[in-house]
Amino acid sequence: MSDTLRDIEKIVPIILSGGAGSRLWPASRKAEPKQLLPLVTDETMIQETAARFTGEMFHPPVFICNASHEAMIRQQMAEIGMEIGAVIVEPMGRNTAPAAVVAALHALSVQDDALFLLAPADHHITKPDAFRRVVAAGAPVAAKGHLVTFGITPDHAATGFGYIHKGDVLSPGAFFVDKFVEKPVKDVAEAYLEEGGYFWNSGIFLFNATTLIEEMATYSPNVEGPARRAYDSAMTSDGTISLDAEAFADCDDEPVDKAVMEHTAKAAVIPCNLGWHDIGSFKALHALKADDQGLALSGDVRLSHTTNALVETDGPSVAVVGLDNVAVIVKEGRVLVLNLDRAQNVKDIVVQLKEEGKTELL
Repeated sequence: MSDTLRDIEKIVPIILSGGAGSRLWPASRKAEPKQLLPLVTDETMIQETAARFTGEMFHPPVFICNASHEAMIRQQMAEIGMEIGAVIVEPMGRNTAPAAVVAALHALSVQDDALFLLAPADHHITKPDAFRRVVAAGAPVAAKGHLVTFGITPDHAATGFGYIHKGDVLSPGAFFVDKFVEKPVKDVAEAYLEEGGYFWNSGIFLFNATTLIEEMATYSPNVEGPARRAYDSAMTSDGTISLDAEAFADCDDEPVDKAVMEHTAKAAVIPCNLGWHDIGSFKALHALKADDQGLALSGDVRLSHTTNALVETDGPSVAVVGLDNVAVIVKEGRVLVLNLDRAQNVKDIVVQLKEEGKTELL
């Protein structure tokens, strides 16, 4: 096979829309998680994601989601005129590794020896043209049997992301992966930036479907086997593929990074600058939306002697006085006030509500 994209068949985009967005409660809730909300632009996160997969390079996108979100996804795709390849419904959450196996099997049903792109639905990318170019650059690498991930060039010592350290050159612009590193503490992240060769793990992957299945079978058979059975026994109707619940429940609950990428000798990384943002917390949302004064306001809001603030309300008037580094979120009668440096701990409140049986608030 030639190394030009023209000689490679179209890529099957698989959009993962299974996350609950619990660190963005109460803006993001079970019935309407963050990927189905317009958090950054007038389009929802999943609409932004799907819109990147336009042009001759891609098949129509396929969505993997919870059954309760299928109708909303179909409606939102219709709003932007986006054709849907299929919707694959998970009976329960099992992280991204089982979803990757299901995605690979489905990609092979679309096209022999398929390449598929595994992309979360909740990333904001300000340079979609650069994104499409880097995917095109990764296609020949993936076609040769490498499991490609895209490493984001870091612009600060972030502690909320995993890192990838590049190894030897594989081809122009692509490198073998030397190692994956868990989310580091700040001084370690600073050392990574000073040393160079480290990139944020974007969580976006480009795989040859056959290679992914083979490597998953080798390193995580308790993911590959049950996921394959769940797909093979799925019920299909009108473009909806409902995975078999009993088989899918047997899958190990693992991310694709830990299930295969950290073990395989075929991992490759392509460094890139996409204007990439993982909207995983209110701190991340504030950093993206704040103006020159550090303020990001939406709704009926008034401030006095307040700095570095994210304040959003869907109705009630909100006033904030004398605070710094704060977020105040009001959504359908639910109110959250937090120090932005504790943005990751919003999930603790969700856990408390679950333990108290107050699921109507989630």
